[in-house]
Formats: sequence, C-alpha cells, structure tokens
Amino acid sequence: TSQTTGYQIEYSTSSKMKKSKKVTVSKNSTTSKTIKSLKKGKKYYVRVRTYKTVKINGKNTKLYSGWSEVKSVRVK
Repeated sequence: TSQTTGYQIEYSTSSKMKKSKKVTVSKNSTTSKTIKSLKKGKKYYVRVRTYKTVKINGKNTKLYSGWSEVKSVRVK
C-alpha cells in the first residue's frame, strides 16, 4: 500500500472494453467498490490498475500501472 495512492476500475459490456467507463478509488486501503449504475442480469467485463501520485515540476501527476487481466462478471 505504500507504493500506490489508489486504483482505477474500468468496466464495459464489451470484452474489447469499447465504450467503457472508469471509476477511481483514491484510497489504496479500500478493497471493494460498489457501482450502482449496472443493469441486473447483464454481463460486464472489468479490469483494474493502480496509480501513484507524484510531484513533477511542482505539479501532482498520476503514474499508472498496466491494466490487469480482463475478468467477466454477471450482475445479480
């Protein structure tokens, strides 16, 4: 947790992540996130990446890791 500031979740109904939406979680200690706008019974594809906020030339900049493997999830 000391190496990251937070993480970003990307989700889509397309396995190619077309027309995806992103949600940013700014606390790296948070281990779950509820997304309320998902449709019941639909299949979504999800991936995650972490980020670290660093100061570069006096400005806060987010440095991102690579994306995780895409996982499929069906909403109950």
